[in-house]
Amino acid sequence: MRLMFWAPFVLLTVLLAVLGYRYGGLRQGLTETDAINFYAQRYLQQHAEAQMPGTAAPTDCFATPGRGVWVWLVLTCQPTASTPDRLFRYEINWLGGLVCESGPDTATPLAPQT
Repeated sequence: MRLMFWAPFVLLTVLLAVLGYRYGGLRQGLTETDAINFYAQRYLQQHAEAQMPGTAAPTDCFATPGRGVWVWLVLTCQPTASTPDRLFRYEINWLGGLVCESGPDTATPLAPQT
């Protein structure tokens, strides 16, 4: 009877320990520089694919601390010789994953029709 009472608690504790060990191992080797360099390369690729004006370089990017619990870094990139509305922004979580991504809208809006 007592075994059935404690079994859910033991299973939950073991599950949380395994998840903590796994995420700790993933997080151990990741530095801010690694995350910034990875997403700066992504910025270069997206800039080339969009064929936007201006020259793109990894030095166009800067990182700021994220706000809230889920965002670790916010990487903002702006090509040289471009307008301020041409920003690429990447929100990065603690494990190096992408939380949110935003880029410039290259399409021109259509005129409203009546």
